[in-house]
This record gives sequence, structure tokens and C-alpha cells, in this order.
Amino acid sequence: MKKLSTLLCAAITMACISLVFTSCKDDDEPETRKPEINTVTFDGVSHLILSAGIDKDELDDGNYQIVLYISEEKTKGVRLDASALHHDGKTTDLTQKEPKHDGWYWSVEFYYPEKIIDTYGKPGTPYPVFQTGTFYIKRTGFGAEFEIRLKDGKVKGKEGFGDGKEHTISINFKGMLDLDDY
Repeated sequence: MKKLSTLLCAAITMACISLVFTSCKDDDEPETRKPEINTVTFDGVSHLILSAGIDKDELDDGNYQIVLYISEEKTKGVRLDASALHHDGKTTDLTQKEPKHDGWYWSVEFYYPEKIIDTYGKPGTPYPVFQTGTFYIKRTGFGAEFEIRLKDGKVKGKEGFGDGKEHTISINFKGMLDLDDY
């Protein structure tokens, strides 16, 4: 019985060691985790979106003026502007100003609580655009249900349009937006 107990302990120990070695990740492997839903990742730090809203009057007019709050006091977050006609269900290149058109152009602002990023896709404006990044927005149902993704955003603000430093930002949101006057 003592030999059986010793063998059993040895087998359990070897199984645990084997599990530890096979679960270790090679530092050279790229990260393949999916981004968490309802988060804003700014400069590598992930923030949970605590509340989100859209301007009801603008939504009724086919425009999306959305705010994603990452603080309870609603002083930190992202404001996104887009239009149903030009952006809904489409991936937008944030490195370019949009061609001239009627209606709203894309815009991304990040404040923490002061404005750190201030970009705008309207041609002829002095606002900066991103160095890298895409933006996808889709109204997924009736009312104010949306899917929003900003991927691989890298931007450097300039004087008067943010803090003038280089920043990264990603957004992954899916859900209902509160209807309000933002």
C-alpha cells in the first residue's frame, strides 16, 4: 500500500509538472487573445466602458454622436461622431481625410479628463488624422444597439488638437446605448 501511495504521488507530481511546462507561453509568440468586449484600451491600459450614450436627436437625423464613458463621474471617455449614410456597416480608414460629401464626417476624441486626442476626417480642416487605425460602426438592431470597433489606432496630436503626444487607442463595444442629449 505504501508503494502504491508513493507511485500515485509520483504520477500526480509528474502530471502537474507536465501541465506547467505545456501551459507556459513562449515569449516570442504573438498575442492572439481577442480584445475584451466593452473596453477602451488607451496607451496599452484597458478600461471598462461603464456607460455609453448616443444623442437621440442626431440619431433620428441619421447621425451618430456617441460617448463611451470609462469613469463613473463621466469625465473620462471617448466621443465618436459618424453618419449612418457614410459609415454604418463600413470600415473607415482613420489615416485619411474623407472625400468631400454631404453629412457628417468621422471624428474621434479622447479625454482623461482633458482632451488628449482630437481628430476629424473632414477635408480642409487642420485636425490631425491617425497614423494607423480603422473604425467600424454598425447599428445592429432597432433603437440604439450598436457594434463599434476602433482597431490599431495610433495618433499624434498637434498643438490645439490634443496634448501633442503619440498615443494608441482601441475600442471594442457591443450593446445598447442610452438615448440622451449628448
